[in-house]
Amino acid sequence: MPSKAFDQLRDALETAHGMAPVKAAVKEFAGQLGFDWFAYLSVCGPEIDTFSTYPRAWQGHYINKKYASIDPVVQEARRSERCFAWSERDIARALSPDQVRFLGEAGDHGIASGISVPVSAGFGRTVLFTLASSNRCDNCLVECPFLAASIASHVDVYARRWMLEPMPAVTVKLSPRERLCLSWMAKGKRMSEIAQIVGTKVRTVEYHLQNARRKLDATNVTHAVALAVRQQLI
Repeated sequence: MPSKAFDQLRDALETAHGMAPVKAAVKEFAGQLGFDWFAYLSVCGPEIDTFSTYPRAWQGHYINKKYASIDPVVQEARRSERCFAWSERDIARALSPDQVRFLGEAGDHGIASGISVPVSAGFGRTVLFTLASSNRCDNCLVECPFLAASIASHVDVYARRWMLEPMPAVTVKLSPRERLCLSWMAKGKRMSEIAQIVGTKVRTVEYHLQNARRKLDATNVTHAVALAVRQQLI
């Protein structure tokens, strides 16, 4: 059954034009395997791209709380190279209080078990494709690890091909000066040049850029510019 459903998914992804058909194809695939929801997560440092059919309330809660940083399923995916099944009962052992609370909140939204497929991508990026259920976990893909990895890779390729929208930066609010300085940096200007353009001192430009870096949780100013562009903040 998984291989037949994958054949149909592969064909649907090949003919998809835009993210809406990609999401519809993956949703149908999850349903064919008996799962209630699917989730795609691409993590590279603080950068997160995602889409899913999880309950909307849970999606917003997950984003606002920045739960990708403590999600035990994501952490297991970083350690594992194979598809794995999970449930609150299986992974609740030896977790931090925050992670235990996380699992409880996921359960409150009906998410009880699932299968997750981690795939290592370029530049330290980790892809996690998950099929989830409210009451059971069919281990069909766990028994077919190579098929599972191929499915996750296909979803990743087509999601990125159609310019998957980044996770909304709902908690990031840049000041006008921070946006201005980042915008000039994005155009290749040095700090000294930006200071001349906006009529201020170099250390003031640096102050605004460092504030923006901290707000975006970026590793450096160049990374902050990239995040700001991806999140459509500039």
